[in-house]
Amino acid sequence: MNSIHVSQATLRELCIRIQIGFGVPKEDASVVADCLVDANLMGLDTHGVIRLKFYMDRIEAGGNNPTPVMRTLRDGPATAVLDADNALGPVGGKAAMDLAVAKAGTVGIGAVAIRNCNHYGPAGWYARMAAAKDMIGMSFSNVLASMAPTGGAQRQVGNNPYAFAFPAGERPPVVVDGATSKSSWGKLMLCAQKNVPLPEGCYLDAQGNPTTKPADVMDGGSLLPFAAHKGYGLAVAAELLTGMLSGGALDHDIPHPYKKLDEPGANSFFMLAIKVEAFEDPDTFKARMDTYIDRIHATPPAEGVERIYLPGEMEAEAEEQRRSDGIPLAAVMAQELRDLAARAGAECDL
Repeated sequence: MNSIHVSQATLRELCIRIQIGFGVPKEDASVVADCLVDANLMGLDTHGVIRLKFYMDRIEAGGNNPTPVMRTLRDGPATAVLDADNALGPVGGKAAMDLAVAKAGTVGIGAVAIRNCNHYGPAGWYARMAAAKDMIGMSFSNVLASMAPTGGAQRQVGNNPYAFAFPAGERPPVVVDGATSKSSWGKLMLCAQKNVPLPEGCYLDAQGNPTTKPADVMDGGSLLPFAAHKGYGLAVAAELLTGMLSGGALDHDIPHPYKKLDEPGANSFFMLAIKVEAFEDPDTFKARMDTYIDRIHATPPAEGVERIYLPGEMEAEAEEQRRSDGIPLAAVMAQELRDLAARAGAECDL
């Protein structure tokens, strides 16, 4: 498929201009642009600027609040609960992680739950914020019910994403980032946009049959959890940490964000930051992390495998390459951004 390559700065500024045209203040637009463009930089195209149209469509329909006034509902030395006032997901998520990091900087650990928010993008983006401050970061979100519990025939839990980030010294941080399903809604969107089949064994249609057709899943289908009951169990844990602990909506009560563009979001997030210095000398910890990473790299590879990767390492290498070569955008994605810019009355230089 034809594609173009765009610099990070060009794509980021375009995303900001588009959002401003839809009424998002520049400061918040910058947060969202950072989140989405960073995803593209790391090769996570399913969670990058492909989401921008969805965010703007929801603002235009009245489902997302472009100018939220977030409130603190509970506050303690190490904990807090926030109400996002239906903010764009990255805006609410960053506020929650920033607060968790600030509390951890003071007392060694910070845990913040936030409710009444929206799709928050790649979970690892938030966990990395803590890792950049010599902290261990954890991030969770609940989403609308998209998976049946193990043994069930009806969707009840979301493919709730999670991330863990651990700072290192000379090596990139170790970042475990994923959803609790075999594949994702983002992959579904990308396959639909490119008109290619879905990966096999990851999706079911509305009748519970395996499918590789995006339309089948969009019309009442579902995702499958990874590792069967283990992925289902982790999805439940994420739901209880987010929606249950924050006092927000649980997965089965979250409105479909794509089909109900005019309804407020109901996602909840849980952000945790742990100050390494509260447990261990940071330099010692990071040096040991480098040694650990080198030991994993030294594992003899299985037949047909060229090298061993740590979680987050492929993304770090993709970021380095795309900073140099530019971010590839499929022709249909580039046109979608041009159309968005026209709707926003924003200058577009793609």
